[in-house]
Amino acid sequence: MSEARPSAFLRFLAFILVTGGVAAGGWVLWMKQGQPRSAKPAAVKRDAAVLTAKVTKENYALDLDAIGTVRAFESIDISANVTESVTQLSFDDGDFVKKGTLLAMLSDAEEQAMLASAKATLAEEEREIARLQKLVSDGAAPEARLAERKTLADIAKQRILEAEAKLADRRITAPFDGWLGLRRISVGALVSPGTIIASLDKIDVVKIDFAVPETYFGSVQPGTKITAHAEAAAGRRFEGTVSRLDSRIDPVTRSVAARAEVPNADLLLKPGMLVMVTLRVEPKLSLSIPERALVPVGAKAYVFSIEKDKAKRSEVKTGRRKPGYVEILGGLGEGQLIIADGLVGLQDGATVKIAGDYGGPVPAFNPEQTTSAEATP
Repeated sequence: MSEARPSAFLRFLAFILVTGGVAAGGWVLWMKQGQPRSAKPAAVKRDAAVLTAKVTKENYALDLDAIGTVRAFESIDISANVTESVTQLSFDDGDFVKKGTLLAMLSDAEEQAMLASAKATLAEEEREIARLQKLVSDGAAPEARLAERKTLADIAKQRILEAEAKLADRRITAPFDGWLGLRRISVGALVSPGTIIASLDKIDVVKIDFAVPETYFGSVQPGTKITAHAEAAAGRRFEGTVSRLDSRIDPVTRSVAARAEVPNADLLLKPGMLVMVTLRVEPKLSLSIPERALVPVGAKAYVFSIEKDKAKRSEVKTGRRKPGYVEILGGLGEGQLIIADGLVGLQDGATVKIAGDYGGPVPAFNPEQTTSAEATP
């Protein structure tokens, strides 16, 4: 029994040694097969086909977008100054009227009678004055009596003016050129001050009110150009200028109210309409390149230019961006030829082959255009 124990131990030890040797041999073989036969440096890419673009100047004005409301250049709700019944209406819905056009007449029988009486009184006083002047010149009548008649004549004239003013209150006219809205009353209706007969708007030029953030207060001034567009106006764009800025900044919204004047010859913009306003502030003409020409490396940006058919990498300083393009503040010159496409794997000093000019960025995806194109047979 004492002899069997060493024999079993020896067999176990031999098994461990054999197993370990096989594993070690396999690992060495795997290492040899996995090791590359040669460690040659990667070859520099040559004759790379690229698309080029020139460094040009573009306007990198800062665009400020705001929501605006259209208001008529002049607007009024036409109403009566007195309480009377309507005897005549001289307009239709939506008519264009000139300043002074008669729109409505109110009952004026009493005022007409007052005017006729005042005119008759004046005529009588003028005849009496003429008679007394002759008598006074002959010494047959005192001058005090003549002065009394002249005073009565002046009173009659004032009564005429009073009657004419009352008649004018009963003739409602257009205070300015404009377009009438819907008629709100009918002939025979009793109107009083505050009763709206119709609205009158001057809209061949309109005002657009919008808010400018406080941070841009110094950049927006009267005369700043704006562009407005509205979905309800068939996608048209309207050009105008800022005319006024409010004298106060709203402490809640931290913005200032601004007003622009926009020509509206075809009357597409209506008072109350919602529009999107774009202001071009801080206009700036700068060097520009396609955005895809940039090669970012960490916090820096590089561009490949072409010199003697070779790619030369240069660091550039970028500024503002707009769709597809970036402003260059330093590192390139106007007219310089750069590589805009074909940058994958391109290295500094590589020989390049110009395959053509860069055609510009791909238009932004517009789902509405896609839908309309699919719907077109």
